[in-house]
Amino acid sequence: MACWKNHPNLYTQSGLIDIPEGDHRVKIDRVTVEKTRSGSRCFEIALRVSGYHGKLWHHLWYNPDRIVDFERTFRPFFSSFGIQDYDLSNYSKWKGTVGAVRVGYEWYGYNFEAKYIQFLYGEQKDKLPPWRDAPYDLNAGFRDSMPF
Repeated sequence: MACWKNHPNLYTQSGLIDIPEGDHRVKIDRVTVEKTRSGSRCFEIALRVSGYHGKLWHHLWYNPDRIVDFERTFRPFFSSFGIQDYDLSNYSKWKGTVGAVRVGYEWYGYNFEAKYIQFLYGEQKDKLPPWRDAPYDLNAGFRDSMPF
């Protein structure tokens, strides 16, 4: 996270803008799945936030031996994104679906980072404005060409 305490004029809107706390529309950008030795699966979900360049990442863990956890973790996710096919093998179809989350900040290591707090659905989701892409970023081409 950029911090220009001494030179505020050096900060430009280059995609480093923090995602403010509150409720936001999000779109699933990417889903990857990893399987553990114990048989559990972790779904890592990258979420684009409406109107911002930043992303949020969320992990959903599925253990076939603990179906109670499925209800607690996956049901709010499916409800938020309107996913009606609960077959986890169809996760590639989740990409591009729009849902809603409540964003809050937490300490992570030495950084104060945006983390989702909860998925929103129903009336809370319906109150939010529709999805909109982030404004054009003049530095995007420059950043994409950086080797790191």
